[in-house]
Amino acid sequence: MATANDAFVAFDSVQKSYDGETLVVKDLNLFIDKGEFLTMLGPSGSGKTTCLMMLAGFETATHGEIRLDGTSINNIPPHKRGIGMVFQNYALFPHMTVAENLAFPLDVRKIDKAEKDAKVARALDMVQMGAFGGRRPAQLSGGQQQRVALARALVFEPDLVLKDEPLGALDKQ
Repeated sequence: MATANDAFVAFDSVQKSYDGETLVVKDLNLFIDKGEFLTMLGPSGSGKTTCLMMLAGFETATHGEIRLDGTSINNIPPHKRGIGMVFQNYALFPHMTVAENLAFPLDVRKIDKAEKDAKVARALDMVQMGAFGGRRPAQLSGGQQQRVALARALVFEPDLVLKDEPLGALDKQ
């Protein structure tokens, strides 16, 4: 079990308020080992998504420190954290093809074209969507869009993958 000192992911006395008054997250101390899977359960509005968004860098903690592999990430932008994120609403760019959606996180990281093309192809094959690279998200079913969103989160081989209700649109297969 991870401790504050050796945790891969650490929330150390983290708090979050949107209005300066009401705490959405209150004094969260959570320490997660590398390779560990964690599921957060709770009612709507209990702060689960807010915690993921703070870890990913899309929200800032009002108080406390968030560390990844021993390094404080409170002031590190999302694209430099090495974290893949799958959102519950897919968050695909509608004006881009499936392949362009997958290439986007690689472009941000300045991956060269040959490596980028190989990573995109591998990620599409991983989610059994290899033939759909030229389509736009609107031409896909909800389950297919979610598989593309999962592939985009994995394409750059992140150190950590966060999923916010990622399986809602997927069928059993």
